[in-house]
Amino acid sequence: MSDPNTTRSLDRLAALEADAHAAATRSRAGAPAGSPGLQLFTSIVLPGLASIRRHPLLGILLFSLGVALPIVAVAWVVSRRDDLVGIALDPTFLTASAAIGVGIVLARLFAVAEVAHAFRRRRGNWARTVVATLIVFAMAAPVLLMVARANEARSAVASVFGSGGPSIFVPTAAGAGTGDEVVNVLLLGGDEGPGRWGMRTDTMILVSMHEPTGRTALVSIPRNLRLLRFPPGTPMGERFPNGFDAYDGLTNAVFTYVTGDEMLLGYYGRDGRQGQAVALAEGIGYSLDIEIDDYSLVNMQGFTEIIDAVGGVTLDLSAQVPLPPSLPGERPLPDAIGPGPVAMDGAMAIAYVRSRTADSDYGRMGRQRQLLAALGAQVSPSEAAAGFGQVTGALDDAMRTSMSGGEFSDLLDRLGDNSSIGESIGLTPPLIDPGRPDYDQIKVIMAAVEQYVRTGQPSGYA
Repeated sequence: MSDPNTTRSLDRLAALEADAHAAATRSRAGAPAGSPGLQLFTSIVLPGLASIRRHPLLGILLFSLGVALPIVAVAWVVSRRDDLVGIALDPTFLTASAAIGVGIVLARLFAVAEVAHAFRRRRGNWARTVVATLIVFAMAAPVLLMVARANEARSAVASVFGSGGPSIFVPTAAGAGTGDEVVNVLLLGGDEGPGRWGMRTDTMILVSMHEPTGRTALVSIPRNLRLLRFPPGTPMGERFPNGFDAYDGLTNAVFTYVTGDEMLLGYYGRDGRQGQAVALAEGIGYSLDIEIDDYSLVNMQGFTEIIDAVGGVTLDLSAQVPLPPSLPGERPLPDAIGPGPVAMDGAMAIAYVRSRTADSDYGRMGRQRQLLAALGAQVSPSEAAAGFGQVTGALDDAMRTSMSGGEFSDLLDRLGDNSSIGESIGLTPPLIDPGRPDYDQIKVIMAAVEQYVRTGQPSGYA
């Protein structure tokens, strides 16, 4: 017969052993499995993957934010690589790019922190965590630089581009207006310096595009076109019922005139558009009896930086063209260029279209149309993307437009497709006498141009 005291002692010992075994089992069950070094490395490359067994929802979130979402974004951009310019000029895309960049960095930092916490009792884990964190920060540097660039570009794009919106001018006559199939954009350019918007618009080109076919016509409006008309009942129409007669009555002075009048700026600058450009577009639309959907305003001096950012442009000149002196701050230029192919940087390209001694104002207008068409044709999406940072930096000083980024990208595509530009017309002698314009005749010409854009039937004036 056993001793009761001994039996009780053995029972207590067995209970203690059972408790110790249970505690050991619980400890082993709660301890993280695997190598902390390997899991930290995995968290850098594929954040969330090492955490998914311990915290499934957190692991899935980190993997989605740091890996899946960036891959989806890149795949989406690649699928639309033919419209890289339009994508890059979309403020929503730029904002999303910045957000994704921040998410890429934060996902890795949180993933490293989760692994570090799980293995916090392992010897040497602190040193491994510090190394992993430093690696994440090193990887984050180019990503955060991209985020900063995207944010700068978003600000520039927001100040340069509009939101589309309603047409600037629509003829009120029965059956008038180009409708949705034809888009008319007024391109305006002046020789003032970057950021100066009180200029005279020596370049005025109407781009008329047929949306279904891409068929395009360019119509140059001479700077010395006189007595531009404005719709009755508008401020400019009331001030100039017989046509614009301030500043010698020249159309290129309308912009300057509106700049100096706060009331006109307020009236025409509604909807966030450039008041001077809207007033001028309204006058041109009314005088030519054609719908004006949008405008694009360029300071030609600032435009040199854009041309340089996309690698320049090459023009094939049929004759020698004398050049004016270079603009302030630009490199010295030769006295003349051509004939034959000439590779031009921004300074030379702008001097080429500014030259007045080469021929005449009307020849100058033709060179402006030639530069626009060549620039659109020669700049590939990859070149535009490569120079994106420089382009967006220059845009803020060089351009204002009522078009959205996507609409402007479509315009560049049309100008770049030489086969789609079927007619290029100047409202110049002998077709029109700008000093004594017959606006009824001009309306007939524009109706024929619109008919060409719609149907492909030649206008007879090109």
